[in-house]
Amino acid sequence: MKPEMLQVQQYLNVHPILEKNATVKEKYVSLISHFVSEHKNKDLWCKQALRLYCDRIIGDGFEIKKENIKDLSLFKQFKFFKYRYYLLTDCLFIASYDNQKKGQKVLESIINFYGERYRKKMECAFNAFYSVNDDLFTKTFPELKAIYSIIWNNRLFIGSPLKKIMITANMSAGKSTLINALAGKKVNKTQNDTCTAKLHYLYNKAGEDNYSCEYDHDLELDASLDILMTDNDENDSTDIAVGTRFRSVMEIDKHVCFVDTPGVNSSMDKTHREMSNEAIKSADCDLLLYLFNGENIGSDDDIRHLKFVKDNYDGNIIFLVNRLDHYKKDVDSVSDTLTKVINDLKKIGFLNPTVYPISAYAGYLGKMALYGERLSEDEEDDFDYVKRKLSRDEFSYEKHYPINVNLECKDKDIGELLLHSGILSLEKILYQ
Repeated sequence: MKPEMLQVQQYLNVHPILEKNATVKEKYVSLISHFVSEHKNKDLWCKQALRLYCDRIIGDGFEIKKENIKDLSLFKQFKFFKYRYYLLTDCLFIASYDNQKKGQKVLESIINFYGERYRKKMECAFNAFYSVNDDLFTKTFPELKAIYSIIWNNRLFIGSPLKKIMITANMSAGKSTLINALAGKKVNKTQNDTCTAKLHYLYNKAGEDNYSCEYDHDLELDASLDILMTDNDENDSTDIAVGTRFRSVMEIDKHVCFVDTPGVNSSMDKTHREMSNEAIKSADCDLLLYLFNGENIGSDDDIRHLKFVKDNYDGNIIFLVNRLDHYKKDVDSVSDTLTKVINDLKKIGFLNPTVYPISAYAGYLGKMALYGERLSEDEEDDFDYVKRKLSRDEFSYEKHYPINVNLECKDKDIGELLLHSGILSLEKILYQ
């Protein structure tokens, strides 16, 4: 399956069929299933998109009975004239989103069902579906504007240049926590979870639809936390891909993908290091983020990996120092640590290295709190701790970045925590 499909925003949340009674919903979904099945489209997207429609329009676990779609005459008494253009749109979205030639066959089937007198308007909707804007269409069908605006934005977003950002680190540096902080939600396993030797690709979606999707041998368009945190044993490839809308204090409209590599000093499996090294050597990214554990600066593992990066990667690099908020007043110094890291990098051969501090955990907790996500008791305690700690001038990490962030946040305290954590400054640099 094309990874672009993981970046598609669903429009189900604004679909008018959601307001109808159960009988109408079941007939409508049965019609969709009929036209989709008629063209024998059995790819993963088609199968799971239809599953999502069943679950969200009717209810989890609803199964369409085969006898209900064998004979088209079953629907003669209930042709859904009011919803015929929604029906066409849904069938195109499910069966032929990125295949206009296949979509033409879907169009002809639906015209054959409703009658030739609707051809002109059906073709108008068809052409609009595969375009990126159509003012005449929205004037003709104002009721479809909300849905088609999402479809057009999907096409514009996915058609824009993709920025790939690879993240590498040793174990316990907080790499997965940084991924979760950048996403603004938990989508990646942290150090407390068992991790496998996989490359995790995290794509920003074109818009917020409140669905996270995952392609891990199977495709899930509404992946639960349990699914996101559990690797599929049937996946014999090296990749797992997730699509979700990134959340921050501002909309993140950048077409971006983060590539999370396995920790290179895993004591459990040397294939972690081998896979990460191969990914770095491939240079298949626009930017590399190297994350340090601020409590273990200058370790042999870091020196070894830094030398490998220096010898095998020629692209842009940002070095991030995490976990500095564990430092003690008058004992440790954030500024001194950053200076030491810069000097160590220069000794290895990095010229004018870019080094910033970050509190990935504070960024993650802040975003979870901002969006009303439930925190565990331990996370609540940690949240209170980092709010106090990062309010001190020594731990205001944003001052170490070369850009200013204009903070606009509905919750001032959380906004200041996110600012001091460095996550907002980092995002501004990454997405500019």
